[in-house]
Amino acid sequence: MAAWRGAIMRRNDVAADKEPVSKVTVEKDGKGRYFFALTYRGVTYPVNGPFANPLQAAAAGQAVLKRLEAQAGGKS
Repeated sequence: MAAWRGAIMRRNDVAADKEPVSKVTVEKDGKGRYFFALTYRGVTYPVNGPFANPLQAAAAGQAVLKRLEAQAGGKS
C-alpha cells in the first residue's frame, strides 16, 4: 500500500512533540483500491476499505473520527 499516501489531520490535535494526536491516513494498494487508517488519541486503528478513490476513503475516515470525537464529548 505505498503507491499513493496522504494524511488528514484534525484541528489543533498536535502533541508536544509535533505529531498529530488524531489523523486519517489514506493509502492505495497495488490493485488501485484505497483504504484509510485512523489514529485517534495516539491509538492507530486497523485499515478500513476498500474505496474507489482517495476522496471517498478520506471522507469515510473523517466520518469515523467525527463520531469518535462526539462520543468523547468533543475532547481529543
